[in-house]
Amino acid sequence: MPSPPEAPQVSPMLLARQRTLLRTYHRECARATDCEAPLGCLGSARARKHFCTDSQCTQDVHCPEGLTCQPLPTVGGGPHVRYCVPQGVRKEGEPCIGLPPDQDSACAPGLACSAGWCGRPCLLDAPSSCPAGFFCADAPPGPMCRPTCEGRTCPKGQHCIQDGQGASVCAVVHGQNCQQSPCAEGRECLTTFSAKPQVEVWMACFPECGKSSPACPEGLVCDRAQCRKPCQPDTPHVCEPGYRCLRHSDAQPWLCRPDIQED
Repeated sequence: MPSPPEAPQVSPMLLARQRTLLRTYHRECARATDCEAPLGCLGSARARKHFCTDSQCTQDVHCPEGLTCQPLPTVGGGPHVRYCVPQGVRKEGEPCIGLPPDQDSACAPGLACSAGWCGRPCLLDAPSSCPAGFFCADAPPGPMCRPTCEGRTCPKGQHCIQDGQGASVCAVVHGQNCQQSPCAEGRECLTTFSAKPQVEVWMACFPECGKSSPACPEGLVCDRAQCRKPCQPDTPHVCEPGYRCLRHSDAQPWLCRPDIQED
């Protein structure tokens, strides 16, 4: 009989004076090692950046009315951090944001955001604990139901697209469906889901880059192991249709990224 999965480490809720002793507290980060223990590198949708933080609550009573204390995963398998997040309106199987900026991108009461999808807790040894069209995924902060469209027929104009973490949904595809038509050698299929209830996905084949890969072709820059097109926000029509010149923090370059207007 397999052993149960190890419970994820959770960052404690530090005292104010303990936080002042940590030089990386609330500093921007890109990886787990950018943060001193016991901090985790947490992404914020509202601020469009990652920052080092401890837990801000341990239970719901520490949160203002309308918010609930939820454990959130951090970059690179770092410790989970407990944060007060809104109780939202997103239904089961709809996309969500782990640290949502508002109710519109948060899961409804009774559901939790697991790897970008709203779902209910489930039992790994009881598949029926998830409704039809879902499967029980073994992932922090605990087994959760995630959507699947495998073996199902999607509505006209949509395709069954995998998210790379086991889940799959029927979505409108922008760009090349590189899960259906694989990329050429040396290029990786990059899939970006929108955070809207009506699921859309941007797909493209990008050259790989990094230590074990060749340098990017002329005119492209390496960003997180992908060669992307650089741009300047004041230059019109520099990006292809469906893309916009964006950067998520001052430390990142301006690049053509999917034009996802989040609700």
